[in-house]
Amino acid sequence: MPRQRPTPPPFEPEALDRSLDRYLTVGLVFMMLLVAGFITYKIREPDLRRDATAQQQSSYQQIGRQLFATNCASCHGKGGNGGSAPVLNSKEFLKGATDGQIERIVGGGISGTEMPAWALDFGGTLTDEQIQQLTTYLRSLEGHAPSVPTWRSGTSGSAAAATTTTTPTPSGTTVQVQLSDATGLNGPMTIVASPTSVPAGNVTFVVKNNGTIDHEMIVLKTDTPFDQVPVTDAGDPPAKVTTGADKVDEGTSVGETGDPNLKPGETRTFTIKDMKAGNYVLVCNIAKHYQMGMRAAFKVS
Repeated sequence: MPRQRPTPPPFEPEALDRSLDRYLTVGLVFMMLLVAGFITYKIREPDLRRDATAQQQSSYQQIGRQLFATNCASCHGKGGNGGSAPVLNSKEFLKGATDGQIERIVGGGISGTEMPAWALDFGGTLTDEQIQQLTTYLRSLEGHAPSVPTWRSGTSGSAAAATTTTTPTPSGTTVQVQLSDATGLNGPMTIVASPTSVPAGNVTFVVKNNGTIDHEMIVLKTDTPFDQVPVTDAGDPPAKVTTGADKVDEGTSVGETGDPNLKPGETRTFTIKDMKAGNYVLVCNIAKHYQMGMRAAFKVS
């Protein structure tokens, strides 16, 4: 006897309509939610962008402030208030320079001046992002920047007074001495005295640290050429030395800037009374600095 096939359910148009209505309703709700999400995002997007930009600006300002203190304050003064280099915290500078111009100056330096190129592409030590952070910090000063018409020439007022130690100068000769380094321990160092020869008598040394790290100056009386002074393996603070010849013998010292060492931007004055005729050598005797070029010949006649 043949097997009977099951009888299919009767076709019910009403049930099919109800099913289609449910699918259409779900699809319509989903579409409405999707449209509402796009509208909400569109409305909130400007606020999200502003918040993200403000957060980045705040971060860049903080990092830029640290970079400025480490790399720029020795010349431009704390907070850009001026020193031996232009006053950057001034209305005149900040209104006259765009962000792009500041970035180009920082990155490429200024030919013929003491402003070096800081960008990695030009042999400097800062990335493009770090230069942007420096620029952001400088721009943040604009709202409260004072008017400094002479901003290009720097200031020697309060900024210099805060870092300068002075002593009465007896009658005699004054020698200006500049201590410099390219980029800390990564570059050459120099001592430049003006004049390099003076008459016997009281000699006052005005020593300024134009470098980026601590320095000192010691006056040695010796006939040994300035670049051939024997070195030892001494290792007293603040620069710890574990091996190798790193400092000269101070046994012939007749005067020095003294302790503590000169901070970047600091100036200190000392006088050697009745300085005798002869040959002298000016050195920075922080470990390794003499070998890196901090030495200069000096003569008293």
